[in-house]
Amino acid sequence: MKNTVILFAFILGVSLLNSCEKDDPEYVLDMDEAVGPQFTNPVTGGSWELSEEEETNVLFAFEWSPADYQLAAAPDVRYLLQADLTANNWENPETIRDVVETRANVHEITVGGMNRLLTQMGIEPFDTGEVSFRLRAFLTGASEYTWLYSTPINLSITTYEQLVDPDILFVPGSWQGWDIDNTNTVLYSPDRDDLFEGYLYFSEPDTELKFATEEGWAENWGDDDGDGTLDPDGANILVADPGVYRVNVNLNALTYAVRKTEWALIGDAADGWDTDVFLEVDEEYFAETWKTRYKITRQMVPGFFKFRANANWDLNMGIDEDADEEGVLMYGGFGNDIPIETAGEYTIIFDLSGPLYTYEIIRE
Repeated sequence: MKNTVILFAFILGVSLLNSCEKDDPEYVLDMDEAVGPQFTNPVTGGSWELSEEEETNVLFAFEWSPADYQLAAAPDVRYLLQADLTANNWENPETIRDVVETRANVHEITVGGMNRLLTQMGIEPFDTGEVSFRLRAFLTGASEYTWLYSTPINLSITTYEQLVDPDILFVPGSWQGWDIDNTNTVLYSPDRDDLFEGYLYFSEPDTELKFATEEGWAENWGDDDGDGTLDPDGANILVADPGVYRVNVNLNALTYAVRKTEWALIGDAADGWDTDVFLEVDEEYFAETWKTRYKITRQMVPGFFKFRANANWDLNMGIDEDADEEGVLMYGGFGNDIPIETAGEYTIIFDLSGPLYTYEIIRE
């Protein structure tokens, strides 16, 4: 007897039900008869060399034949276009990238969009990546029963070096007047992978906030249960104590974390590797920009120092020696201590404005 699914589940908005009963054929789904989508363009084996000069041009359009569930009353079919390195053979869910979800049978991708996708997948600039694409058709994402996969296509694509602006996530709240369009009070995703981070200064107690995309209040998240899980259009998130907070948001898992931080200098160039010299927020800078940085003027001696939070080494920063510009910081690591070569009075600026964390040393 064939498995069937009664589509009253879609009408009621609940999970799909398995059934072997005879029902109105208009509402009975037989997956043995369903036909998956198939790519019609591009064809497997195609190759492209991407160019920065053509970054905004359309590279090509993914086109595919529609899935057919052999059901007159089926809901609209949705498609998820996915990518993976061909060598992975779709065996590791963690390496599979979701490109777009759509109800259409076509998706255009620009040269720049393809280059960003391949860069996120770990393909170095000017290397040729062997990339596989596939389609998942489905009637509901909640049940794998209706999922149909296309035959993958394999493409060879050569990348270029691309400077990409990070994605941003707005953080409107009582701390900044609930200004949904304030581009200074945001978190950043440098890799554009929906993992966001930033350091925000809440100068008053009982701060309330939410997270929102560029769509404004049409796409925002709060936390109804106060459990670190984001809810669409959820309740305001409360931060009781004033201070500088490291805020992380994972829009893939719809989770967030808010951690209070108190930053300090530590090292033999300051007061030794066992003594924290705590920093104070640059209030004037915050008043002008809504952004977080620290500023201190003090005597330093020849040696090295780092920045660390909460008198603990689990959160510290030193020089990012691989950065393209000077003064860029990175978390943790060894051998990235910041040098002071000559004794004297210095002004040290520790800037957490993002998306890159930086420092500046000024000899007075």
